[in-house]
Amino acid sequence: MTRHLGPVLDYDRERRTALLETLAAWLAEDRHLGRTGERLHVHPNTVTQRLDRIGQLLGNGWQGPDRLLELALAVRLRQVLRD
Repeated sequence: MTRHLGPVLDYDRERRTALLETLAAWLAEDRHLGRTGERLHVHPNTVTQRLDRIGQLLGNGWQGPDRLLELALAVRLRQVLRD
Protein backbone atom coordinates (compact mmCIF):
# COMPACT_ATOMS: atom_id res chain seq x y z
CA MET A 1 0.00 0.00 0.00
CA THR A 2 2.68 2.48 1.01
CA ARG A 3 4.51 1.80 -2.22
CA HIS A 4 1.53 3.07 -4.20
CA LEU A 5 0.00 5.62 -1.83
CA GLY A 6 3.03 6.74 0.18
CA PRO A 7 3.47 10.23 -1.29
CA VAL A 8 -0.25 10.96 -0.89
CA LEU A 9 -0.32 9.62 2.68
CA ASP A 10 2.76 11.67 3.58
CA TYR A 11 1.29 14.82 2.05
CA ASP A 12 -2.01 14.37 3.90
CA ARG A 13 -0.25 13.70 7.20
CA GLU A 14 2.14 16.66 6.89
CA ARG A 15 -0.45 19.16 5.69
CA ARG A 16 -3.65 17.74 7.18
CA THR A 17 -5.28 17.55 3.77
CA ALA A 18 -7.73 15.03 2.32
CA LEU A 19 -6.09 13.86 -0.88
CA LEU A 20 -6.48 10.17 -0.09
CA GLU A 21 -10.17 10.71 0.71
CA THR A 22 -10.52 12.55 -2.60
CA LEU A 23 -8.77 9.77 -4.51
CA ALA A 24 -10.96 7.13 -2.85
CA ALA A 25 -14.15 9.06 -3.61
CA TRP A 26 -13.09 9.74 -7.21
CA LEU A 27 -12.42 6.06 -7.78
CA ALA A 28 -15.67 5.05 -6.05
CA GLU A 29 -17.61 7.47 -8.26
CA ASP A 30 -16.05 5.97 -11.40
CA ARG A 31 -13.84 9.04 -11.90
CA HIS A 32 -16.79 11.41 -12.28
CA LEU A 33 -15.85 14.89 -11.06
CA GLY A 34 -19.39 16.09 -10.35
CA ARG A 35 -20.41 13.06 -8.32
CA THR A 36 -17.11 13.10 -6.47
CA GLY A 37 -17.67 16.74 -5.58
CA GLU A 38 -21.16 15.95 -4.34
CA ARG A 39 -19.89 13.04 -2.28
CA LEU A 40 -17.21 15.21 -0.67
CA HIS A 41 -19.40 18.34 -0.47
CA VAL A 42 -16.94 20.38 -2.55
CA HIS A 43 -17.04 22.02 -5.96
CA PRO A 44 -15.87 19.86 -8.89
CA ASN A 45 -13.07 22.39 -9.48
CA THR A 46 -11.78 21.57 -6.00
CA VAL A 47 -11.77 17.90 -6.95
CA THR A 48 -9.78 18.77 -10.08
CA GLN A 49 -7.25 20.76 -8.05
CA ARG A 50 -6.83 17.89 -5.61
CA LEU A 51 -6.41 15.39 -8.43
CA ASP A 52 -3.78 17.66 -9.98
CA ARG A 53 -1.89 17.62 -6.68
CA ILE A 54 -2.21 13.83 -6.52
CA GLY A 55 -0.77 13.68 -10.03
CA GLN A 56 2.18 15.82 -8.98
CA LEU A 57 2.83 13.49 -6.07
CA LEU A 58 2.40 10.22 -7.96
CA GLY A 59 4.06 11.24 -11.21
CA ASN A 60 3.28 10.85 -14.87
CA GLY A 61 1.06 8.00 -15.91
CA TRP A 62 -0.79 7.72 -12.61
CA GLN A 63 -4.10 7.71 -14.46
CA GLY A 64 -3.11 4.88 -16.78
CA PRO A 65 -5.26 1.73 -16.54
CA ASP A 66 -2.69 -0.46 -14.78
CA ARG A 67 -1.67 2.25 -12.35
CA LEU A 68 -5.29 3.14 -11.56
CA LEU A 69 -6.01 -0.50 -10.82
CA GLU A 70 -3.04 -0.63 -8.43
CA LEU A 71 -4.17 2.58 -6.74
CA ALA A 72 -7.76 1.39 -6.46
CA LEU A 73 -6.64 -1.88 -4.91
CA ALA A 74 -4.31 -0.08 -2.49
CA VAL A 75 -7.08 2.32 -1.44
CA ARG A 76 -9.54 -0.53 -0.96
CA LEU A 77 -7.05 -2.66 0.95
CA ARG A 78 -6.31 0.25 3.24
CA GLN A 79 -10.04 0.69 3.89
CA VAL A 80 -10.54 -3.01 4.60
CA LEU A 81 -7.58 -3.21 6.96
CA ARG A 82 -8.76 -0.17 8.91
CA ASP A 83 -12.23 -1.66 9.50
